[in-house]
Amino acid sequence: MNWLQYVRLIALSIGALCGIIELSLGAHLLSLTEKYFDGYLNFEALSVAVGGLTMITLPIMIVIDFLRTGAVTSLVVVELVWLSILWVLWLAAGALIANQTGDAFASCDFVSTILSQACNETHALEGFAFLGWLDLMIYTIILLIVALVNNARNTPIWTSSIKQLPSVIASRSPTAAAAPSSSDPGGVTQPTYPHSAPAAGQYPMQQYQQPPSQQQQQQPYGTPAPPQGPGYAPVPTGSPATVGGYSTTGYPQV
Repeated sequence: MNWLQYVRLIALSIGALCGIIELSLGAHLLSLTEKYFDGYLNFEALSVAVGGLTMITLPIMIVIDFLRTGAVTSLVVVELVWLSILWVLWLAAGALIANQTGDAFASCDFVSTILSQACNETHALEGFAFLGWLDLMIYTIILLIVALVNNARNTPIWTSSIKQLPSVIASRSPTAAAAPSSSDPGGVTQPTYPHSAPAAGQYPMQQYQQPPSQQQQQQPYGTPAPPQGPGYAPVPTGSPATVGGYSTTGYPQV
């Protein structure tokens, strides 16, 4: 799991917990006002609705992501849209509670225990409403930034789930595509060749070949090849060791 998966799991878990608490407190306040005041306030109904939606949808998104990879509920674009709707509803619920009960429940010092209990529960309802708003909004902003960065690096993740990402932020490509030069208005890249023609005044290099040695030269036609043996040593023609074709090396000189 990458770090964004841990952030997602923590954010959705906190959001689901806030939804459960909001639904419970809102339903209890709704029952108190209907019982003792024959009616209910608008923020109570909104709190119950927002808490119920959050409590149902967020655990489903967590469980489906664990069981199945690439599900529709786990796509980045789906999460961005739905969580944005939820945190707007959470913000509206918190603002409505603060607007309708700010003056009446500024202090919970009431003689009636019913009013004191309703005041305390209203403050808790307001606090969890703003907590759920901050939790989902922060995660949505992080997910949106990650998606925009990946999209800028030509690796869009809008239709993928976080679970499918090899890395949260894709690395830049080591070789970028070459842009067409100004001398090529058509935008067609000219091919390059490994060998180019020699410049003016230059000649192509030729490989030097060593001439054959004297021993490798061919004997003249009609001249028999001298015998070669283990103790044979050739005597050059015309040397002082031969006179008239006879060897003088075997006779003493006078």
